[in-house]
Amino acid sequence: MKDKKQEQGEIIARHSGPVTFLKWRDKRNATKVSTYHSADTQRVSNKGKETDKPLCVIDYNHNMGGVDSKEQLLHMYMVERKKMSKWYLKLFKRLLNATVLNSFFVYRQVTGRNIQQFSYRIELV
Repeated sequence: MKDKKQEQGEIIARHSGPVTFLKWRDKRNATKVSTYHSADTQRVSNKGKETDKPLCVIDYNHNMGGVDSKEQLLHMYMVERKKMSKWYLKLFKRLLNATVLNSFFVYRQVTGRNIQQFSYRIELV
């Protein structure tokens, strides 16, 4: 059975015990699984337009800035390839890259130098 296309602002939610599965369409589909939230919504204003937004999406957008920043900073310096045959090599390279990024932040904090990430990576090598 083919699903009908979900309209903007439409919410589909299912519950199984304490777990909530939620699919909400804004510009794109947002799928969330939560043991903390229900399918409750809150009225929000964005660019003069009021819409109902699920609370789990509001919390996600409020708290996920750090992860998104990390992904954005690492994207330019990816050392692993998308199609790598050995999963453990991909994991190792991703952890190594995250470690270099963390050491970059510690270096800037300790030395007080305002160095760019590329320059730091060159110095590190």
